[in-house]
Amino acid sequence: LAQAILAQAQNQQGIFPHHSSNRLASRRLTPAVMGQSECKGLSTSDATTDTVKVNVGGTLLADAAGAAQTSPKHPAAEEQLRCQKEEVKEKQLRQECEEEERRRQEAEEQQRLERERAEEQLRLEHVRAAEAQARQEQCLREEAERAECEAAEKVAAEAATRRAENDRKCAAEEQARKEAQEKVDVFLKAKGFKTMSMPRTSCFTASYPLHVAVQENNAGLVSALLLSGADKKVKNSTGKTPLEAAEKLNKKGSHAAVMAALG
Repeated sequence: LAQAILAQAQNQQGIFPHHSSNRLASRRLTPAVMGQSECKGLSTSDATTDTVKVNVGGTLLADAAGAAQTSPKHPAAEEQLRCQKEEVKEKQLRQECEEEERRRQEAEEQQRLERERAEEQLRLEHVRAAEAQARQEQCLREEAERAECEAAEKVAAEAATRRAENDRKCAAEEQARKEAQEKVDVFLKAKGFKTMSMPRTSCFTASYPLHVAVQENNAGLVSALLLSGADKKVKNSTGKTPLEAAEKLNKKGSHAAVMAALG
């Protein structure tokens, strides 16, 4: 295209190719060569002439290039260039959208992971709280069971102690009654009494074993008779109970022990 424009410009300006200029210059210089007086040493390969030819060619080429640059572009090329620019823009826009979508997905994934971590943390806290509560309840149950067992053991121990004490007391009382009965039997036989409830009569008087023990100021015998079942409310022939008889006989506390046993 540039060559065609250059040729057209040369035709319009009457400029011929380089070799035509050489022939024209040769014809113009012929008379001078024949005379050789005015143009001595001048030839077709003169440096000045060559320089002029080069400058002229360069100017024409520059003009042709400028014309080619200022000439209107081809519509198909413009359309292709426009399409290429649009494709580049679409590609950039698509890349931006893909990058934005990627960032959005990463943000959603990060949020999902954080949400899962928070849910897992909350679940673990609930599990730990439930385990702590279960341990506390277990401790309370164990403590209650331990207290209940201790209370039951204490009650059982107290009951065993009471039973043992009662057994000892009963054994002591039984031993005391046995000893008292032996003592009473000896006394009754020695004093001529058939039983504790039957009085001994003599000279229109009647007395019971308990009254005789009071008269003898024998507090141990009085206790033995009472322990063996003697009636302390029985009255003698004078109408006095054993305590009343002891009070009558008491001189300055002489029968205080007997009175205490009868009291």
